Amino acid sequence: MRRCRALGLALWAILLAVSCGRAPAPRLFVLGIDGMDPGILQRLIDAGRMPNFAALAQRGRMTPLETTMPPQSPVAWSSFITGLLPEGHGIFDFVHRDAQDLRLFLSTSSVGADVEMELHREGTPFWDLLLQAGIPATIFRVPANFPPSPEPAGVDWTCRCSLRAFAGMGTPDLLGTYGSFTLFTDGDYQVPAGVDGGGDVLVPGGRLEVPGGRVAAIHMLNGAAPMLIEGPSLDGDSRQIEVRLFVDRNTDAVHLSLPGTDVILKAGEWSPWLELDFGRRPGGLGRVAAITRFYLRGTTPLWLYQTPLNLNPRQPMMPISVPAEAAAELAAEELYYTQGMPADTKALESAVFTEAEFLAQVEITLAERERHLDVELAEFDAGLLFFYVHSLDQVSHMLWRATDPTHPGYHADLQPFALAIDDHYVRMDRLLGRALTGLQRDGVPPADVLGLSDHGFAPYARSVNLNRWLVEQGFLVLRQGAAATADLLGTADIDWSATRAYALGLNAVYVNLQGREAQGSVRPAQVAQVRHDVAAALERALDPQNGASVVQQTYELTGAGVVPQLTPDLLIGYARGYRSSGNSAVGRIDPEWLSDNLSAWSGDHCMAAAAVPGVLIASRRFTAPAPALWDIPVSILAHYGVAPPPGAAGQTIWR
Repeated sequence: MRRCRALGLALWAILLAVSCGRAPAPRLFVLGIDGMDPGILQRLIDAGRMPNFAALAQRGRMTPLETTMPPQSPVAWSSFITGLLPEGHGIFDFVHRDAQDLRLFLSTSSVGADVEMELHREGTPFWDLLLQAGIPATIFRVPANFPPSPEPAGVDWTCRCSLRAFAGMGTPDLLGTYGSFTLFTDGDYQVPAGVDGGGDVLVPGGRLEVPGGRVAAIHMLNGAAPMLIEGPSLDGDSRQIEVRLFVDRNTDAVHLSLPGTDVILKAGEWSPWLELDFGRRPGGLGRVAAITRFYLRGTTPLWLYQTPLNLNPRQPMMPISVPAEAAAELAAEELYYTQGMPADTKALESAVFTEAEFLAQVEITLAERERHLDVELAEFDAGLLFFYVHSLDQVSHMLWRATDPTHPGYHADLQPFALAIDDHYVRMDRLLGRALTGLQRDGVPPADVLGLSDHGFAPYARSVNLNRWLVEQGFLVLRQGAAATADLLGTADIDWSATRAYALGLNAVYVNLQGREAQGSVRPAQVAQVRHDVAAALERALDPQNGASVVQQTYELTGAGVVPQLTPDLLIGYARGYRSSGNSAVGRIDPEWLSDNLSAWSGDHCMAAAAVPGVLIASRRFTAPAPALWDIPVSILAHYGVAPPPGAAGQTIWR
């Protein structure tokens, strides 16, 4: 059935092209691999482990790719989408702050009370210009595109060129978060050190909120217990689904009885996708539909993991594709993760997963992405296909400590995973080979190939509580009597009348500016001096443990940006090995400004842009000596003879 649909689409594209008096657009395949590092890639090419990347580089060219500052995925991919620097597209971090009350919110999009969505990214997606020029485009799961931007106005509908787009990183779960798992257990659970709430213990009958999810205590009675799957709260109505759980410790298995279906799981097994119905939306706007999967580690003690509630692609409560029916068509034969970041890094951070269990889930998500690659390649007959792969970034974040015995988070039990990152690079090579094979189809013209990553990777060994450093340097002033652990948000800990600067997000410092911040103390004429003083002091900051520089470079933005009240006054480019602590990013002030990073999240890239460049590889040689990420959309447009949008920062690599 799918092949028939592909043939029909190809025939339709040819007929449209003929009727419009033009040939089908040449094919360009762009593979986006999040977090691929040029140094690691070259090392593995030299070792003979990346034959497909080596052959493609020999055929064309491979080079490091300059990334954005900050080198965070939503920032970098927004520059890829628009060709603009962060000041132009308005995305500076995973989170932004409201200058008046310092409330934090997701930078790329928001979901309102009535499930109304807004994409915050400014600028014109480069594929809009392709479509207006008669070039069809498929954009598969690019980050920072939720909800997916619609087809542009101005397309000649008599020669209609189609857009197919699927939302990626930034797509929430049904609860509106980046992903909230649940662990059901009747065993002992303690939040691990290095995680928010570290040391907290689950009590019988209780539950613990942990970063990225919750842990719920189950009370078994004669081998059975009720479980609640907690859905969204809509219009004041908290939605829940009751599940009956039956445990057989003799066979190490469970039986889950859900409305309309029953599932039996043995230890070590994952359930298939299960469809859940939380009733009708307020106002008769359709069903509140979700999908989820369960994983059973064992029954003694019970350790039953439930994935976040993903939007059901067959009837999504929020738009996740353009056209809307494309998500359901992709799910016609098999359901899939719609959550933007599917591998559950938070479950590993919270010791709900072991390293082996995390990697097993990564394999599930990667196999799903490989199936989708096959589907898209089978229908790729003309124009542009962009395809995004997420998993290398997430493996690099979580298993870096296993590769480095000097990392503070390393321990002997990690030794079996010492090659996990290298092995996943090899998986990316196989995926590239799969794509190159799939591009070769009878009767279809050959395709040019571009591969890129948004940033590279580095160790994250030491956590910087930038707000504590600002306190120690006198830029941020605590009130007398404030506790050793203070908070910027909603407390009386801060003397704002004497505070000149504060930090929120992973790389940003803001001046406490009169007229912008609610309790601003710095006059506009003083901003440049405050910015200079903070930058100069940070560039002198040394780690007392080893005397190393903590900050490689500070950055001032070139202008106020498209959303001036959101624009940071200073961006902090940490040296390799250092990163903002999670606590500092959300406004908490720890007793120490530097500490060992003991979290499983042990590799990172939220550092100086020059420390973590991405990768660019192409099947056709390019002449740009030092390409940047924002050059790529301009280059894609130039490939088709289309002019870049006004204000684009880049230029074509084929110059």
